[in-house]
Amino acid sequence: MANLEQHLQLLNAKFINIDANRRSYTHHYGRLRDQLYSMLRQEEPLGKWLCGHKLGGSYADKLKVTKPDEFDLVLHLTFPENDKIIVRENKTRAGHVILDMTNVLKVLHKQHHNEVTFVNLKNIVSRQNFLVENKLQDLINGAVTRALNKMNKQIEVDGKVTPLVYRRCGPAFTLFINERNMKYSVDFVPAIRLKAEQSVLAQERWKYFRNISHWSAIPKPLKQFQGNNVFFRASYDEAECAMLKGNYKLKEVIRLMKKFRDSKQNLSTLKSYYIKTLLLWQIDARPTNYWKTKQLHEILIDMFIELENCLSPNGKNGKLLYFWDSKLNLFSELTEHQRNDMLNCISAVIDKLTAAATNLTDAIREDITNSFTNRLERSVEDNEESE
Repeated sequence: MANLEQHLQLLNAKFINIDANRRSYTHHYGRLRDQLYSMLRQEEPLGKWLCGHKLGGSYADKLKVTKPDEFDLVLHLTFPENDKIIVRENKTRAGHVILDMTNVLKVLHKQHHNEVTFVNLKNIVSRQNFLVENKLQDLINGAVTRALNKMNKQIEVDGKVTPLVYRRCGPAFTLFINERNMKYSVDFVPAIRLKAEQSVLAQERWKYFRNISHWSAIPKPLKQFQGNNVFFRASYDEAECAMLKGNYKLKEVIRLMKKFRDSKQNLSTLKSYYIKTLLLWQIDARPTNYWKTKQLHEILIDMFIELENCLSPNGKNGKLLYFWDSKLNLFSELTEHQRNDMLNCISAVIDKLTAAATNLTDAIREDITNSFTNRLERSVEDNEESE
């Protein structure tokens, strides 16, 4: 009879690390990315500011669960005299920065060959010469729209033509591919690439930048639209990726927690980045050998307990602090009802896993399986076993 450790590995193999469609999806996405990026390089002024791209989000961290149906296309931007951008800490909105372009514009104004660039930048800064998020977003949106029009809003891959649908979904600009045998989306993530020394990180976080040369400022709109918004979200994804690297069981735990989240309706507000942040704090707090010497189920229970503690009024009082700026509470926008729903769900799975670790009966095994799968997955599994 399998124990809990073996059963979690089985669930991981059957319902999380699904590789059947991964190659075809990533191949299609790669062709789309390359053609679109090539078209964007022809758009002015954006084309001169583009300095590469990369895969972002869960794929970049190797934390994607189940189907490869979402891609984050990070578009790196650098301006002429980029190292002269003055990054200012945002005193009113934690986790965000203000990009002061004054020194950049002073230098460009004296350079005849950069006269057009100077004018283009002046069009997207405030009176104080702060870069304006919504003006930059509008510029990028226009460039993407024109590039897609030149592609006739379609992509040909291996002789098959696929239509492309582009629209804004909340703060994201998203491209949708909706074919009978292939459905996925691509979020465009502009990222202004800045040197490590331009950051406003607290001293205790610098140890995670020893081998990291850059970070990014992301033009992410505020939930309530604000014209001339000068707040940019500070993103340290390269440092986060380095922190996660080499801790194999840590990534398995994150994937299991995300799969549990996806299987429960009342956990829809538990964003993937919240789970990742919880684990970043634990990497900082625990010895490095913890992730290698502890069993998977032990770490999973520990991490659910940490999440329970963040949600509980008797613990951290509904707070999950942003790892890079502890003045920002990532749970601040959750309602009390949402937090209580999440807390009850997390407390219940802790009880189930704790019981399963001691005595994995057939009934508890089925309960654990139900906790990490949805009804459709279980019905497919049952049909395969009956054939």
